[in-house]
Amino acid sequence: MEIQNRHGFSLIELMVTLVVASIVIGGIYLTSVSQERSMHIEDRVSELQGNLRAGIYILSKDLRSAGYNPNCTSPPCTGFTSASNTAISFVRNNPTTNNQETISYFLYDSGGDGDMDLGRAINGSGPQPVVENTDAINFVFFDKDGNRLFPPLSTTDLANIKVVEICLVGHSSVGDPNYSAAGRSFQNLQGETIFTAPADSFRRRMIRARVFCRNNT
Repeated sequence: MEIQNRHGFSLIELMVTLVVASIVIGGIYLTSVSQERSMHIEDRVSELQGNLRAGIYILSKDLRSAGYNPNCTSPPCTGFTSASNTAISFVRNNPTTNNQETISYFLYDSGGDGDMDLGRAINGSGPQPVVENTDAINFVFFDKDGNRLFPPLSTTDLANIKVVEICLVGHSSVGDPNYSAAGRSFQNLQGETIFTAPADSFRRRMIRARVFCRNNT
């Protein structure tokens, strides 16, 4: 009867197999972690874009009603009360209460965390955050003939505002360790730089809009 010589794995073969398996498993793990981190960052960027869109929508809607006063019988009626490149205030009629109210937009630190937020205040009350983690807000003003109005604006200039260009820049709530924002600049619709990113790891997005103030007379 023939006896076959059966060999098992040697210690070296087992060690090599374990090493190769460890490398493969480690690579799969690192890839999984990297993908999860990327998805987390993409989620934060999507959240930022959504917040910027919502903020610009609210601000644009308010601006369109600047100067609206159905009870005004002798124009010009009150519209903008102050306007600079980074802050704005105007009077409009509240459609719910039918009373005049002053709305203001400006940057402030709502949470005391060092990150600025776009705030909205009514009648001088404490502001409420509209967009968190806001790097910059920029306003550019034009009259009905398309002439640009440069701050500081006189009372006459305020009454002549017909178009407002808005540029809003924000950053993600968490940083990306594999990304550097250093030196990236953001321009308004006039091509003017309104913000240059510092050397940090935050992803940034910008949204711009041109609003016609149909009620400002």
